[in-house]
Amino acid sequence: MKRTLLSFATFMLVVILPDIAVSCPVCFGDKASAEVEGAKWAILFLLGVTGTVLGAVASFILYLRKRTKMNLAGTGSHTLNREL
Repeated sequence: MKRTLLSFATFMLVVILPDIAVSCPVCFGDKASAEVEGAKWAILFLLGVTGTVLGAVASFILYLRKRTKMNLAGTGSHTLNREL
């Protein structure tokens, strides 16, 4: 019963006050406020950090792939099979 009542109240809140129900606390105020600007810069910074880390991982994988190809080309496949 409680769950149904809570679901109904939430649904009515979203229907009656859609702007308030879907807004984050920062967006309630002025769009040019310092909080909003700070949130924008924080998002851009975190995207930059994520992109940098993913780029570093991808470049390391490509480096290892190139190194492996160079190593296999220099030794020859028949030598590799004999060592195993």
